[in-house]
Amino acid sequence: MPRRTPPGTSNPEARARGLLVRWLLGLLLATVTLLLLLPATPAFAHAELLSTMPADGALLAEAPRSVALTFDEEVFLVPEGFQLYDANGGHRTVSAEAVDATVRVNLPSGLAEGNYVLGWRVVSDDSHPESGVLSFTVGLASASVPTVVENDAGPVDALYGILTALGYLGLFCLVGLTVFDLCVARTSAVGHRLPRVAALVAVSAYVLLVPLAVARQRGLALGALVNPTVVSAGWSGGAAVTLVLAASGAALMLLGGRLPRRAGVWVGAVGVAVALVSVLPVGHTRTFGPSWLVMGADVVHAATAAVWFGGLVALILHVTRARRRKDDPAEAAKVLARFSTLAGGLVVLLGITGTILAVVIVGSVPALVGSAYGHLLLAKLGMVALIGGLAAWNRFGLVPRLERDRITWQGWRHLTLAIRLEMVGLVVVIGLTTALTLQNPRATDTFAEPTPVGIPVLAELGTGHLTGRFGPGVAGVNIITFSLTDAGGAPIEPLDIPQVSVSEPNLSLGPLAATVEPGMTPGSFRAEVVLPVAGQWKITAAVRINELERPAAITDVVVVE
Repeated sequence: MPRRTPPGTSNPEARARGLLVRWLLGLLLATVTLLLLLPATPAFAHAELLSTMPADGALLAEAPRSVALTFDEEVFLVPEGFQLYDANGGHRTVSAEAVDATVRVNLPSGLAEGNYVLGWRVVSDDSHPESGVLSFTVGLASASVPTVVENDAGPVDALYGILTALGYLGLFCLVGLTVFDLCVARTSAVGHRLPRVAALVAVSAYVLLVPLAVARQRGLALGALVNPTVVSAGWSGGAAVTLVLAASGAALMLLGGRLPRRAGVWVGAVGVAVALVSVLPVGHTRTFGPSWLVMGADVVHAATAAVWFGGLVALILHVTRARRRKDDPAEAAKVLARFSTLAGGLVVLLGITGTILAVVIVGSVPALVGSAYGHLLLAKLGMVALIGGLAAWNRFGLVPRLERDRITWQGWRHLTLAIRLEMVGLVVVIGLTTALTLQNPRATDTFAEPTPVGIPVLAELGTGHLTGRFGPGVAGVNIITFSLTDAGGAPIEPLDIPQVSVSEPNLSLGPLAATVEPGMTPGSFRAEVVLPVAGQWKITAAVRINELERPAAITDVVVVE
């Protein structure tokens, strides 16, 4: 039974707790007020490739000395992040240099004629890796297409997500347990074992994330976790800062539980603050502005989730212990009421900060409803609303009824079940939060024309051009994807579907008609044709531009067995 202070006497510990609670609530209120009043400046989370020079699929008369990649924000290079693949199956690492938002890749001198693919990998300002390929042809196209070697990033990404979730769960549990002891139970309601376990889980996860973050950025396999170079590189990144902050906060919280009550309150509060700041070094909010405002919202968001989740864990333990020891139900009801009141405020804070972060990070309603990030975010907000409704029912329905009925032990079971449902819901919310950290907030799920593959083709079409790709370039079914443009580069929309045919004059084969379908964008088309044998095939595309003009584009391709 907690020690009571007789009326009229002064209790320094109670005053310290009251002052701490008022200070924390005032800070939260001030942060939320600023979030509501001040506008956020636009920014981007993941880097997006805006343009390349030369363009993807370009046909070049001479070999370029370099390739320029322009992004929408500054990016960072990774070792061996640029690989050049040729049509003979070889590849080599090429050097690059980044100046602001442009990366210039240096190509080897004296490139032979043929097809090339440049594989690139960079890291955006929020520590997330971005990668892609750029193809171009020098002189005459090769008969074969370069083969790009890609590492399987699935296991690394999966482990990264699991460890991130475990780090959140352990740290949030520890923070919530500490706040519950300081502000709700006002005594040591949990004991020392569970906080130590939560701290061990969180710190262990963040230790493994230090090298894993580097392996993920560089596109390496799981074996890189034992590579000394990768491990040492991890200690200069954001994951190491997160580890130091989380470990320091956990140590202070555990120490606060062993100190005298008044000193323990302040040490534990400092530990909570330090631990919550650990969510900032890595994540989307690092790249949005004003940075101090968005990061403040992120800390408040994490604080509310942590206090709610860990508080539910502590409440279950507190209720279970009260039932076993047959403590005074009235005292247990007071603890329940205090936590329910706190949980109601947390729902409001979580909803406000979550909505603000959604608006700032996603940036638009189409991105919210048309992207994987937006769908996950809407699911998270819906789950928070559902849990908030359950918490409100506990506070204003179940708890008053239990108090009125003197809290029968059957009622305890009902209350324990409701609390556990809340906790399960919050675990789902934390899982969705982890998934959000792996998504691109500004990537909209648009159904654009698939990236063409195969041998580049280019042909004159009157005063315009036909550009596209032909593949796979072997005997059998082949696909031709092409676009029609005028002299100014604008799409040509013909009166009818172009007529495409192929022939092999050396073998007296053809013409063979192709099946042509319109593409996803104006002036684009897809043709399918069966080439029975290898040879030097001639592709002819007749296009009716208007009632008078029907030019034909002709190009040659090599087909092998």
